[in-house]
Amino acid sequence: MPKAPRTALIAEGPVSQSWVAKLPGLRQNLGPVRGVSLRSASRAVNLIRAGFASDNYADLQRCEVVLVSVPDDELSKWVEELLSNDRHWARIAFVTCSNRHDSSILEDLRRNGAHTGSLSEMEGFVGKKFIFEGDNVALHRLRRLIESDGTARIVQIGEKKRPVYEAGLTFAVGMTFPMIAAAVDSMRAAGIHAKMAENAVENAVMGAVRAYLRAGRRGWTGAVARSDRDELRRQYQALFEVDEELAEMYLKIAVDYLAETAARGRTGKASK
Repeated sequence: MPKAPRTALIAEGPVSQSWVAKLPGLRQNLGPVRGVSLRSASRAVNLIRAGFASDNYADLQRCEVVLVSVPDDELSKWVEELLSNDRHWARIAFVTCSNRHDSSILEDLRRNGAHTGSLSEMEGFVGKKFIFEGDNVALHRLRRLIESDGTARIVQIGEKKRPVYEAGLTFAVGMTFPMIAAAVDSMRAAGIHAKMAENAVENAVMGAVRAYLRAGRRGWTGAVARSDRDELRRQYQALFEVDEELAEMYLKIAVDYLAETAARGRTGKASK
């Protein structure tokens, strides 16, 4: 694989403690580091143990990739600074290392001729994985930097589709978490010891995951999947007697799903 391109870093905040400082290939290929001051850039260089501090934008213009690792609310300010004094950034790839912003925040740089992208770490994997969104030139250059030693992989998503990916995480974690808590609370309300309730829910959730991975939507079973109103009503009434709040949560989820199923039946639209 070709040698990774020379890389620059715009750093603000505790970059040395973040995943950015640990990017595969960064230390071997890091050149200029720019901060809010030359002193802060020098501090980042010392902590990362790579690159050199610079307060000259000409150093950045000699690089192919500029990683931008700054607080989210400071990104716009840095874009304005980069574009000040009619500086030109044609053919340079700017990549924001943010868990919130995608490449759209770099749109003014793109209009100035730059390539743009966003990069964030994917947590929970044995090997290092990073989500990339942006144009193909920026992706190609990042692959040469990050994937060169075979220890990490970049996963590409559609351009400006970062919020859609984040919605998937919300489904997987933000919405699943309260459902798991409700399941444990329901079992405890039935008289099961807390630890046993947690184990039972864990087995049920992991079983559902395995069923989905094996059979997709066809692996979905239970009263809601069957639209078994009699069984759902029986469970709701029993739950209501011991915990009204849990029962109302149960009812809302079941009713919303059944209403959606009825609507699909009327329009003839089948679930994919």
